[in-house]
Amino acid sequence: MKILVDIVLFISCQGIGFRGHDVTKDSLNQGNFKEICKLLEKNYEEFAKKFNLKTNYSSHIIQDELTSIVADVVKETIVKDVEVFGIMCDEARCYKQEQMALCVRYVKNLDVVERFLGFIDCSKKQDAESLYQHILWYLKKCKLSSKPQIVAQSYDGANVMSGKFNGLQSKVKSQYPYAIYTHCMAHKMNLIVIDMCKYVKETTNVFNTLESLYIHFSHPSKKSTFN
Repeated sequence: MKILVDIVLFISCQGIGFRGHDVTKDSLNQGNFKEICKLLEKNYEEFAKKFNLKTNYSSHIIQDELTSIVADVVKETIVKDVEVFGIMCDEARCYKQEQMALCVRYVKNLDVVERFLGFIDCSKKQDAESLYQHILWYLKKCKLSSKPQIVAQSYDGANVMSGKFNGLQSKVKSQYPYAIYTHCMAHKMNLIVIDMCKYVKETTNVFNTLESLYIHFSHPSKKSTFN
């Protein structure tokens, strides 16, 4: 089991997928997790004995469970280092689910550290009050709500996030008065690029070409043709 956990950590750190399109025994590529298990099987007799048993704890259910356990341990380690901190979040649509990514920014040994905590499902409502409650709930879940203070917050410039009176930042500030709001620099840059494209037509062609290339090669049927 320790080796399986090490495999989960390796795959997670490399940012690669656990499973492939075909994980059956007859498949030439059963995905990264099982292929690494098969590689270790060749070199470690003790691991091979366990892996060749009928119950070898390599199913997708066990993979997901180990990943969840590892993620919780990593999250607990992050929380232990956090005292005074800032929050950063943004929303993204994943298929039909609206997800909000939540990150924390804090100081450790005089070094500024940014850490991703997790995704929050906010599909039902995306108004300021709902997002605010989601963040409070998730901070409580991570045992961060008992920490001394949130001193900063950073989001995009949408009114639901940055609104001075009814936006998310104003609701957070009502509970944490020192939580200074900063418009996300990456989103600022995006706005600059959009304005630039309005006046410099050549840049529009460049970004349209890059987007077309991305769409072309991200399509599964086309991608497999060029593999």
